[in-house]
Amino acid sequence: MNRRLWILAGAGAAALAGAALLAADRAGRRLPVEHVTEGGLELAQPPGAVWDVLTDIDLYPAWRPGLTHVERLPSGAGGRLRWREYDRHGHTTYEVVASEAPHRLVTGITDPDLPYGGTWTYQLTPAGPGCSLTVTERGEVRRPLSRAVSHYLTGEDATVHRYLGALAHRMAA
Repeated sequence: MNRRLWILAGAGAAALAGAALLAADRAGRRLPVEHVTEGGLELAQPPGAVWDVLTDIDLYPAWRPGLTHVERLPSGAGGRLRWREYDRHGHTTYEVVASEAPHRLVTGITDPDLPYGGTWTYQLTPAGPGCSLTVTERGEVRRPLSRAVSHYLTGEDATVHRYLGALAHRMAA
């Protein structure tokens, strides 16, 4: 008898999990594939010093949590800087889309086969002896279930805020 109860409980839990996944997938299908989110940070350093940190891809693993290493890749079209970032989930390839040192940097994911993509615009504005940094993410989440998780659980702005937190910690060091 005890075994039957465990089997029924397991089947019930599996059915609930399946229904939750189906509901999340349906919710994700109603959300737009693309999103725009923004975050900002006031820093004590001038734009040039912050620019140096933003553009030194070789040192990213030293201050960005979860990033294990960075691989430089051959330049893209027009000599654009390209690199691949590795973390516990795999790797993502990026390139510099636009660069106006030390005030505006745009990077983007170059792999169209990933379930996500987007660009990040870093805008540095002088503010007294320091500067203000605004990061704008124009992202795509192509899988409906991932869109639902991003929108309802983690927040579409999670990547920007995680990045800004790591940068603030790096700049305070």
